[in-house]
Order: sequence, then structure tokens, then C-alpha cells
Amino acid sequence: MGIVLVLTYGIKSEKRAEWEAFYKGKFAKFMTSKKNKGLISWRVYEQEYGGVAGTYVEMCEFKSLADYAKMDKNMESKEIEEMFKEWHKMKDLTKPFTKSIWNTVV
Repeated sequence: MGIVLVLTYGIKSEKRAEWEAFYKGKFAKFMTSKKNKGLISWRVYEQEYGGVAGTYVEMCEFKSLADYAKMDKNMESKEIEEMFKEWHKMKDLTKPFTKSIWNTVV
């Protein structure tokens, strides 16, 4: 059974349109590239009720922890480093950032 990487974070309100274009463009191309064969699905949600409203929840489903490790290794490039610099400029530091790995149970 697979695993799910779950990230939660906030984006500055004045940067949301820029973030959405970035995620639908450059970042989506990376996530869906052939390099990330083990990635089964990738979704981003915005929390609307409960918890910290306006928080983004990103879920990446992989066949195995080894497949996640391969993708993580793919992120060690200049191109990805530049994308993360862009992303960090948009991140809202007043909202928590979390990273979790969930195992499939049923």
C-alpha cells in the first residue's frame, strides 16, 4: 500500500494569484514530469472551515516511501532550488508549515 506526503502552509494574501499561476505552471510541470514516476496523485486544497482558515493542504500520494525518496532526490537541482526560492517569497510566515507522511491503512 502507498504513502501520502502531506504539507500544510499559508500563502500571503497579496501573493495568492502569483502562487496559483506558479503552481499551475512551472511547479505542475515538475510534479507531473516523467522523473516522478512513483507519484500516483498530487492535489492542493485550501482549508475553508476549522483549523487555520486559508491554509493550503498539499497531498502527494506515492506507491512507496522509496518512490517519495526518489522524488525528493530529484528536487536537488538548480531549477528546483530556484522554484523553492520563489515559493518561499510567497509563503505566509504567520501560518504554520507542517510536513507529514501518512501510511495507507485500509
